[in-house]
Amino acid sequence: MKQLIIIIALLHSVVLLSQENENLYILKADSTWLKEVIKFPLEFAEDIDFEGYEDLRFAKNWSNPESSEFFTYAFVWNVNLSSSPTLELVTTNMKLYYDGLMTAVNKDKNFEIPKTIVDFQEIKETSELPVFNGEMKVYDAFFTKDIIELNVTVKITYCKEQNKYVLLFRISTLDYQNKIWNKLNAIKLADNHCEK
Repeated sequence: MKQLIIIIALLHSVVLLSQENENLYILKADSTWLKEVIKFPLEFAEDIDFEGYEDLRFAKNWSNPESSEFFTYAFVWNVNLSSSPTLELVTTNMKLYYDGLMTAVNKDKNFEIPKTIVDFQEIKETSELPVFNGEMKVYDAFFTKDIIELNVTVKITYCKEQNKYVLLFRISTLDYQNKIWNKLNAIKLADNHCEK
């Protein structure tokens, strides 16, 4: 009987957590993309000083180094950012994010993870909000155990009523001309993203 109560309690917790995450999803993507929500502060990158959460979408074959979808994913930071993100803020936080993530994943504690190199530029568009893109060199502690090059775009949205900025990152090992970017660019913010 005691085991049954524990199992019921665990199932109830899983259902509640799933419902809570469902309310946090603000990215729209087709059903082939895997979903995850991570809350800030991030355990693996505590120096990133945000409150809120990260909503992620992973391409189906993102973990396969032989696939065109390798390391292809998008995520949005829905955080307490009340001033427009600068190139320095995005660059600094991407270094903290990937250095922390890859160190946390690394199983060889005698191996020091090479530091992430970020080379972003601000792209001038018609929008008043900045758009950044560029490259990152990241040590892949997940799959290849080697340095990989990632192409990245960062689009900023402002939620006026909430006075906050939302950052949408799209990432792939393939260059911007590759058709994988059609899939990445099809991932959008939900119409009600400012309300979550």
